[in-house]
Amino acid sequence: GALGGTCLNEGCIPTKTLLYSAKTYDSAKHASKYAVNVSEVSFDLPRIIARKSKVVRKLVLGVKAKLTSNNVTILSGEAQIIGKNTVCCGEETYEGENLILCTGSETFIPPIPGVETVNYWTHRDALDNKELPASLAIVGGGVIG
Repeated sequence: GALGGTCLNEGCIPTKTLLYSAKTYDSAKHASKYAVNVSEVSFDLPRIIARKSKVVRKLVLGVKAKLTSNNVTILSGEAQIIGKNTVCCGEETYEGENLILCTGSETFIPPIPGVETVNYWTHRDALDNKELPASLAIVGGGVIG
């Protein structure tokens, strides 16, 4: 997974960023009830998605900068702990006073009959799709869906 984990990359931060755009659109759409005149309210979904991606990118870079400024070596790949303070990643071996393991996870698609015959989205697809579907059903039980 990406540096920063679920909350930063595909959970709290991107969803709140998208929700803020939706709330701003809704406020403009209903501004007249507050004696504010706004004409031609619309939204640009590709730009909203681009803004969300920019916010996430900026925060990921901030996490990376904070880690590297504190002498944290960031590795990405399959790794194996081979000693109390030693990890092997790829062909390289690394030693450190502390090891931080961020194992990540993958999306689970439940075995719903017929799911393989439809064009389903995962939460990642929903966060990056630049077109709104005509309809959408959400199946999920986690914090993201």
